[in-house]
Amino acid sequence: MIDLSSYTSIQSNLFVRIQVDYYKDSPSATPRQEILRFSDFKYPIEVNGEVYQALGGLMGITDTRSEIRASSGELTITISGIPNTSIYEIVNSRIKGSPVMVTRVLFDPATNQVLNIPGNPLAKYRGFVNNYSLQEDYDVRSRTSTNTIVLTCASAIDVLANKVSGRKTNPYSQRKFFPNDLSMNRVPTLENATFNFGAPKQ
Repeated sequence: MIDLSSYTSIQSNLFVRIQVDYYKDSPSATPRQEILRFSDFKYPIEVNGEVYQALGGLMGITDTRSEIRASSGELTITISGIPNTSIYEIVNSRIKGSPVMVTRVLFDPATNQVLNIPGNPLAKYRGFVNNYSLQEDYDVRSRTSTNTIVLTCASAIDVLANKVSGRKTNPYSQRKFFPNDLSMNRVPTLENATFNFGAPKQ
């Protein structure tokens, strides 16, 4: 619980951190891990020892529920004004499945400084990028285009709910637990086989 009773006004901004484990800024580049940090703040600022780039009004995040217990929920992050040269980074990188963390930071609107109070900044959302889409708006007169990326995120609770439990009757699942066991090796061959049980001998 954050005590804001002594403040007449506060400013709230959202900071997004996405860890992309397979990131390529060109088709021929070597994949590397890249941590993307951006916010809807006015200018770049350091939060929790990391510098976040300022996107201002170009970044939008859908509303989430504030609850005591962790619950499932979807979050959509929209980033507009992406230049055409940056599309290669999005297409060549594996953004889907990347961990996402959204943090809310409270500021003093008069000084634009982070409020030095317990609990600030505070975690707002944790999850993973479930899917993404690219949207292009083309201006015929100027022959220029602007791009928008929409990231659909699923909470960690949703990911756990979709987990596969138990075992599968295939050689891959069997070797995962028993690398030297060959008992399931013929399952793919038998899968589409037809057995005419009860038929007379030929």
